[in-house]
Amino acid sequence: MKIFFITSNASKVQLANERLNRYEIEVVQHKADLIEPQVFDVEAVAAEKAKQLLGIVKTPFVVEDSGMYIERLRGFPGALMKPVLDTIGDSGLIKLMSGETNRNALVKSALAYCNPEKNLIKTFTGNFKGSISESLRGDATRGWMVARIFVPAGETKTLAEMDDAEWQRHLDDSRKDDHYEKLGKWLKSNSQDLV
Repeated sequence: MKIFFITSNASKVQLANERLNRYEIEVVQHKADLIEPQVFDVEAVAAEKAKQLLGIVKTPFVVEDSGMYIERLRGFPGALMKPVLDTIGDSGLIKLMSGETNRNALVKSALAYCNPEKNLIKTFTGNFKGSISESLRGDATRGWMVARIFVPAGETKTLAEMDDAEWQRHLDDSRKDDHYEKLGKWLKSNSQDLV
């Protein structure tokens, strides 16, 4: 099975292929101009982006959105993470958390799968628990906007402080039931109905 990934980020497509290959799903990058909905919920953003493409892309595709939900800030910045980090940066989020003892945070990613022929949009989410560090820590961001401030659950280091082996162990642990895994399992079990 082949699906398009609507993104300008080639790294996302590479990751999707790595994750979905074992389900015999090939992911091909496709670029399209999308209006980024300014809502709080990553599932809603992913679904809205998919709706924008329903009449344009004729074959099955996915779009993705991610956000960070900080418990003490009532879930802020949520799906608005990119514009927030583009303006105040990760250091600004650290300042917003100054003096707070509850530093719990959730990084949530959502994939919206769309089959235009069936007029079907289905979302899959992955949740990654952790906390916000008290300062910017580490340099190895690996393209993650929150890597210097996000400490995964059960860890003491931020993502940016982890060496390659620690990073890989974290990825392997967090991907056991993430959004790619859920999508792959669902597509595999429903493939006869989707083509």
